[in-house]
Amino acid sequence: MSIGLLLLLIALMIGGLLGALVIRDPGYVLLAYDEMAVETSLWFAVLLLIVIYFVIRALVFLALRLGRGPIRVRSWSRSRRSRAAQEQTVKGLLLLAEGDWSAARNRLEDAAARVAAPLVNYLNAARAAHSMGDLAGRDELLRKAQESTPGSRLAVGLTQAELQHAADQWGQCRSTLLQLQSLRPRHSQILRLLADCHLHLGDWSALQELMPALKKRKVFTSDQLQDLEGQIWNGRLQADVDDIKAVWKQMPKDLRRQENLVLRYASLLSERDDATEAEEVVRTALNHRWDGELVRLYGTLQSENAKRQLAVAEGWLKKHPEDPDLLMALGRISMMNRLWDKAREYFEASLRLQHTPEVQAELGRLCAALGDADRGSQHFQEALPALPSLPLPEGPAEAES
Repeated sequence: MSIGLLLLLIALMIGGLLGALVIRDPGYVLLAYDEMAVETSLWFAVLLLIVIYFVIRALVFLALRLGRGPIRVRSWSRSRRSRAAQEQTVKGLLLLAEGDWSAARNRLEDAAARVAAPLVNYLNAARAAHSMGDLAGRDELLRKAQESTPGSRLAVGLTQAELQHAADQWGQCRSTLLQLQSLRPRHSQILRLLADCHLHLGDWSALQELMPALKKRKVFTSDQLQDLEGQIWNGRLQADVDDIKAVWKQMPKDLRRQENLVLRYASLLSERDDATEAEEVVRTALNHRWDGELVRLYGTLQSENAKRQLAVAEGWLKKHPEDPDLLMALGRISMMNRLWDKAREYFEASLRLQHTPEVQAELGRLCAALGDADRGSQHFQEALPALPSLPLPEGPAEAES
């Protein structure tokens, strides 16, 4: 038996039972108020109450539907605008990736007020403005980004610092990073960018103070840190020109053996007419590690004890008999000792190993001074760079005309 048929039978039974009750005893209901009175049967009153109940339910339902109508319309409208803003944001990001900065900026900025996460829009719009060269507009968009999202100070600040870094705004970038560092002192990206700002600004003291944090946070590799430390001391040597010896004493011992730092320090000493101190520094470095640039510099240092300098260099010749840089340096040191023939022999030996304009020029100068003008002129000609073949005057008469 189906459920529908069963329900029909139950309804007929209940209806018959109620009908029998109504016929047997219709009941009596009297409603009286003041001078008014209403009389009816019990069953009619019950039916009337049921009808009134359903009418009230219908009226309430209609009222609720009418009240919710504007709300639903507004919700649908908001949802539609939100979807449009999301689509506009996606399009703006695609345009940004394609390099269409102006269109990307306009779409991202217009959609920012209608999306759930306006921070993304403002940050990328700022990047687009930066790429367009509108730095003032970039900063204004970054300000809006921070105002749009509480707790976004670090994210916005880092974006601003990175864009200032890309624009070579080193002073502004450092100011931004120093503010961020007060919030997150050990943040690796902040430390990395701050180190680069100090480096470009030549603020060696500030960069040196930052080194312990850079090492602790492992912001750079060990080789990068070593190179950075070398740049710090090289910069300090150039900056503290009035007290380079004090800077050199403060420098760690392992750095005092770095060729580039020794070369810088010795060159500065030589410029200040302290070639004797420079000779000692270069000699110590070369005894520890051989380097061609330091050898060439050693040959130009006119120390107070030129004989000892020659003996030292000739001692190195035993270990480096075919080093053209050392042979050229020996030729120059021999000239300091007024040993002209020995100097010529060393220059010629260096030239046999490596033809360089510098050795040719030294030989030309020495030969000319020794009276061998033809040989000197030949070496000078060979020391000159290769020149194109051009006509020259054949004599004084042609030159004067």
